[in-house]
Amino acid sequence: MIIDDSSYSALQIFQKESHPSVYKSGSGAKEGLSLFGIMNRTKSILGSRMMGLWFQRPLQDLRELQARHDAVEFFSSPSHMEVTSSLQDSLKHMKNVNRVLARMRSGQASVGDWQALYKTAYNGIYIGDVCRAQPQHIHIFNRISQRFSDDLHRIATLIHKIVDFEESTVHNRLVVKPHVDPELDEKKRTYNGLPDFMTRVAREELGKLDDSITECNVIYLPQLGYLLAIPCTSQIKEEENFHMPGLEFVFLSNGMVHYKSASTRELDALLGDTQCEITDHETSIMHKLQNTILDHAAVLLDVMECVAEMDCLIAFASVAKDNNYVRPELTKESGIRIVGGRHPLQEMCVSPFVPNSTALGGNGHRLSVLTGPNASGKSVYLKQVGLVVFLAQLGSFVPAESATIGVVDRIFTRIHTRESVSVGLSTFMIDLNQVSVALRCTTAQSLVLFDEFGKGTATVDGISLMTASLSHLLSRGPACPLTIVSTHFHGLVKQNLLPPSHHLTYQMMETIQDGEQLVFLYQLVEGVADSSYACTIAAQVGLPSELISRGAEVSELIRTNQPVHRVDTASTETQYQRCSEVVEEFLTLDLEKRDLVDFLKKFVSPKSQGMS
Repeated sequence: MIIDDSSYSALQIFQKESHPSVYKSGSGAKEGLSLFGIMNRTKSILGSRMMGLWFQRPLQDLRELQARHDAVEFFSSPSHMEVTSSLQDSLKHMKNVNRVLARMRSGQASVGDWQALYKTAYNGIYIGDVCRAQPQHIHIFNRISQRFSDDLHRIATLIHKIVDFEESTVHNRLVVKPHVDPELDEKKRTYNGLPDFMTRVAREELGKLDDSITECNVIYLPQLGYLLAIPCTSQIKEEENFHMPGLEFVFLSNGMVHYKSASTRELDALLGDTQCEITDHETSIMHKLQNTILDHAAVLLDVMECVAEMDCLIAFASVAKDNNYVRPELTKESGIRIVGGRHPLQEMCVSPFVPNSTALGGNGHRLSVLTGPNASGKSVYLKQVGLVVFLAQLGSFVPAESATIGVVDRIFTRIHTRESVSVGLSTFMIDLNQVSVALRCTTAQSLVLFDEFGKGTATVDGISLMTASLSHLLSRGPACPLTIVSTHFHGLVKQNLLPPSHHLTYQMMETIQDGEQLVFLYQLVEGVADSSYACTIAAQVGLPSELISRGAEVSELIRTNQPVHRVDTASTETQYQRCSEVVEEFLTLDLEKRDLVDFLKKFVSPKSQGMS
């Protein structure tokens, strides 16, 4: 299903909310009060990204939509609550393996990357086992059962047997577990026994040295090997005193003189660069493991895709269960039947919310003209219908008592004007563009929502464009798109500007006039509203009473085609007297004897200046 950016904005499907701090405004906006915001209850990054893609790509494929609805129905059932909860616990640990595999290919995978990979594989195995025990007619369970192959077990088992994550975290490098490679185990045993062995060698070396030397140590330095370290004494201060029989001076550092002896050379030959050898050996083993995983990376990508889809479906089920959504019935026929429909966002902000039903297409009307007072709920109703259809074609349940929806190919709206200096168009021109696209591209399967189109120009021009647009849609007959139009142009109805058609109906938002107070019922009924009650709404928001009274008076005069006189003031009375004097003087003027130019200069010009 195709939806343009203006419709996404008008229906409040996405709504980014910038950070209040100017210093953090560029760091990325969070999702505000939007349809995506309330539906996105995913537990993993993978699921959240998949949810975003689904919202950008609503479907028309009935088979895929039915499969999603089946899964949502399963997960929202109270009898399957334990299965759903256990799957959600595992979904929390599913990571974006794509990045890990990319780092593996470049040889930059860290200990954290290997831990993320192991957690994903381990929890993927658990999810696969749970799904195999569920009904296989649920499409997502069947896909996971088939795609989570033995390669996933092999990857998790190899990582578990080879990588020692505790030691790896301590040493900040990958460490191989014992009993993986006998040669590596032997090197580690030798390396672990070195401290005691080096202490014995140092004790033997001390016995061979001069009695003035009371201590020495055997240390290991990479590249240099094993060295005998002797602290500087009063006899060993200058470089000429560093020479000792049987020892080869290497360097002086931090008050310690380092030598090579016969014993340290023997250690070099016997043990070599043990630590580097251990690291190289472990690196070689991890490289082989890495290649094995990359060879079976396809199963990890399948795991990511299936897990993300399941995360989205469980999120839909969670929202449906908490907000009392129902499963819609989707058909190929053009029509919308919604009983007790609700606006998914508005019902969270007001209490109580008044539900309204919708009937378009089928054997009934296809175009509804909606009238009613300002702030009576017309715009909310239009958006409600659009959002219910959108949710149904995402594969979600919908906020209604019941819903039968013919698959819609496009949603067109003229609800919200997105103004921008960069566009270079006036507000009314932007509105015309939206309506123009709708008139040119709609089909019998399209949904059109117009909210007060024509209000951005002169009243006569606006109602003319509105009438022409609706007449054009009605002229298509059964191919007329499913259309709801809200308007304050009551002359459209009272003057019978639209052609008679059984595809056309008039509806209004019901109100009750209680004395001077207007009570909104927010209930959709058949009929036409008498007035928009603008003055009543103005009184409710606090406009001065004298302005409201004058506005009601002028409105009534215009409605009854009577002249509108200015309100009497001191200035208007003075102007009237001056004009009367000019007229009286002109009537007594002798046109044959008097000079007209002189008359104009003496009477008319001074009077006009006084009036100005």
